[in-house]
Amino acid sequence: MRRAFTLLEIVFVLILTAILASIGNDIIFQAYENYLLSQQLATSLSHTQVATEEIAKRLERRVRESAVSILDKDHPTTIEPLANHDQSHTIIAWIGRAYEARRGEYNGSVNYPGWSGFVDLKESNKSQLVTKGDDLRIATRIIEPIYETNLSQPNNGCAVVFQTWPGDEPHIAYGWLSILGTPPTHIFTVHAQNSHTLLYDSITPSRIWEHYYLACSAYAIVPETDAKGKTDLYLYYNFRPWMGESLNDAKKALLLQNVTIFDFKKTQRTIEIRLCANASLSSEINATLCSKKVIF
Repeated sequence: MRRAFTLLEIVFVLILTAILASIGNDIIFQAYENYLLSQQLATSLSHTQVATEEIAKRLERRVRESAVSILDKDHPTTIEPLANHDQSHTIIAWIGRAYEARRGEYNGSVNYPGWSGFVDLKESNKSQLVTKGDDLRIATRIIEPIYETNLSQPNNGCAVVFQTWPGDEPHIAYGWLSILGTPPTHIFTVHAQNSHTLLYDSITPSRIWEHYYLACSAYAIVPETDAKGKTDLYLYYNFRPWMGESLNDAKKALLLQNVTIFDFKKTQRTIEIRLCANASLSSEINATLCSKKVIF
């Protein structure tokens, strides 16, 4: 004869089932919460890394010795060579090469450069720079929408930099102090006369070199802190210190929010940047995520 469950046994099974169900729900909820936190952490870390990579890529395309440090946005003329970087200076700035125009346009088989960086020394003189292996008409088409200037017009803001060593004063050589009346010595505004000739606008070089860069903008990485103490990091662009412009004349784009650390330093021919940002993962969890990059 088969026995039935007693009431006590049924109650015990129900209690045990309830306990197991409760534990299971807690485990599932905790696993889901951990998944959401890990996703948010990965997203926040990605934002920090992307901002670091964006800064690094633009620094890679700098005119090599043009980088300087600036005290802060309220003191845009308090400038030092990056090699002498004062830790109180919060902004790094540099002259960028017109990289997109150098890549040029695809002609069906290769990218034909807008500007090659090579000088025809036999044809060039102190009034004109004759280039080799490029087409400045291509450079003009590419530069106009990016830098909002026409390379074929005089005093358009684009300039030539020869691959020479400016000594220990890049803040003077590249026009960072032009706003104070100190003329630049290593950067010269130009406009394109035809597909292979650049004419100097005003100041002419005392010597012509066989390699050059074309520059149409300076760049700066600027931390800005609001009244609540929250700091965001911005990229400033499309300003030309060699034309007497400063950060106040630039456009800007947001790079990263809730920044806690932005450090930079120059060691010989490399620049190291470090970036940290705060990520609020939940009402109880905050994390500081950092990224570092060395640029040659």
